[in-house]
Amino acid sequence: MFDEYEFYQGVVLRSFIVEADFPVMIRPFVREGRISAFVVGGRIGVFMKHSTKRMSPWRFTFSLDQVSDLLDLEAKYFDSFIVFICGDDGLVSLDAAALHAVVSFDEGETAWVAIERKPRSQYSVRGNRTELTRKIAHGVSPVFETMKMRLREARTA
Repeated sequence: MFDEYEFYQGVVLRSFIVEADFPVMIRPFVREGRISAFVVGGRIGVFMKHSTKRMSPWRFTFSLDQVSDLLDLEAKYFDSFIVFICGDDGLVSLDAAALHAVVSFDEGETAWVAIERKPRSQYSVRGNRTELTRKIAHGVSPVFETMKMRLREARTA
C-alpha cells in the first residue's frame, strides 16, 4: 500500500524527468525512516513537503526531524532546494538561501512556510521570519537551471 506523501513526491519526480532536457539520475537521500529528500544528478539536494489542501493558502510546518534532515542535506549538497507541493495546484521550488531568508530554524521556534496564490498569478511565500519580496513561478525549473549551470562550470574547469 502506498502512503499519501509518495503520490505527491511522484509529481515532483515526474516533473524532474519531463522538464530535464538531459538524462537525470535521482536517488533517495536517506537518513532513516520516511524519505523526504532526494539527490538529483548526483550534485543537487531536493527536500519535498506537501499539503493536501486544495486551495490557497497552503501552510507547511517543519518537525524537528525534518529540520535535521533538511540541514543535513544542505550540509552535504551546496546546491539544495525545497519543493513545496501545493495540493493539486502546483509546485514551488526555493533554493536554500531563499528558504533561510524566510524561515528561522532556531530552537524554540516553530518553523513554518505559508504559500498563497491568487488566480492566474505567481506564488507568494512567507515564513516564520519574513516574506519573500518576489513572487515565485510554478515548477522545478530552478533545480534544473542550477544543474545546467554546474554542468557548464564543470566543462570549462
